[in-house]
Amino acid sequence: MNRLIRWTAAFGAAVLLPLGPASVASAAPAVATTSARTADRLVEVPAAEAFEQAVDPSECGGPTLLDGYFDQQVQALAESGDLAFVAAHQDALFSVPTYDALFFGTAGDPDYALDTHAAQITNTFRDLRRFWDIESGDIQLMEMNGESLLDADRIARTLTLMVELGEIAPLTPEQIQTEATTVATYMQSHGDLYDNPLWTLNAFAFTAEGETDPLIKDLPDKLIMGKGIIEAYDAFGLGDVGPRAIMAHEFAHHVQFELGAFDDGPTDPAAATRRTELMADAMATYYATHKKGLALNAKRVTDALLSFYTVGDCVFDSPGHHGTPVQRQRAADWGADLAAAARPRSMVLPAADVIALFEDALPGIISGS
Repeated sequence: MNRLIRWTAAFGAAVLLPLGPASVASAAPAVATTSARTADRLVEVPAAEAFEQAVDPSECGGPTLLDGYFDQQVQALAESGDLAFVAAHQDALFSVPTYDALFFGTAGDPDYALDTHAAQITNTFRDLRRFWDIESGDIQLMEMNGESLLDADRIARTLTLMVELGEIAPLTPEQIQTEATTVATYMQSHGDLYDNPLWTLNAFAFTAEGETDPLIKDLPDKLIMGKGIIEAYDAFGLGDVGPRAIMAHEFAHHVQFELGAFDDGPTDPAAATRRTELMADAMATYYATHKKGLALNAKRVTDALLSFYTVGDCVFDSPGHHGTPVQRQRAADWGADLAAAARPRSMVLPAADVIALFEDALPGIISGS
């Protein structure tokens, strides 16, 4: 396991979007050498990976809704003249909001309070705690947003911990302070750029159970929703169902934590991640369509499936491979069918039973047979 931390996704980890190399051709050198990345990040930041890389179209599926949305956001940065700065300061812009919430966020702190769709997400979180038969009272729900990018002190403290953990290339305290001041000053003078959805285009579940690193081991269980991914689903016209589907998917990872699901499965990292991500898709849709869950009607079920379909990826050998779009939709279909088969309709299967049934179905979900 990767330090027992599980990131998931609004769109899959390391998803590579079709942005041509010219998209960042005007990038200037970074103020501090923050562009180097370690191969194994504590928390995956998929927008950062997407910004750096591009892939040719794959037979596993064409561009998704999220691909197009990301491309539009990058184009807007180019048109505003901000793209060169973004390319030169990628670690701070794409990673600080995530790691700031992970290291320093608490559920009662207004800096991390849910803002976008707050009532919808909070109610879904409360309902999920009732629906699944695990201990979940210790999970802290919070939002990550771009406000940390306005504050040089918050940027510096976050980069400092990232360096200590090996999440970015080594920097001296002076380099960290220079980078923090440069980014905060730029953001303060460029309107709402700090709030760009790209900085928070993700959501993830976190546990430090079993961790020995003193910088991590005492952090509480968290479920962190990115403001950017919620805004993306609004842009797709899925704002009424997409954030709830994401929340259900992330909560499913906490179910997996509690039941040890990450301890089983394939030894190949890509296959192992695909298994737990498709399982989370299935569990999320089981909850979303169940009479005792969200009880979505047929149209809403379709929308929920579409929201999952937009987040598949085709990077088959990546340790962050979440499954192709088609596989993710099959997993979601399976969860909806399982909920529809409940007799009586109000019966909720124990989480362990849902996981066992999914394990039996997984080969067919992957192959389509």
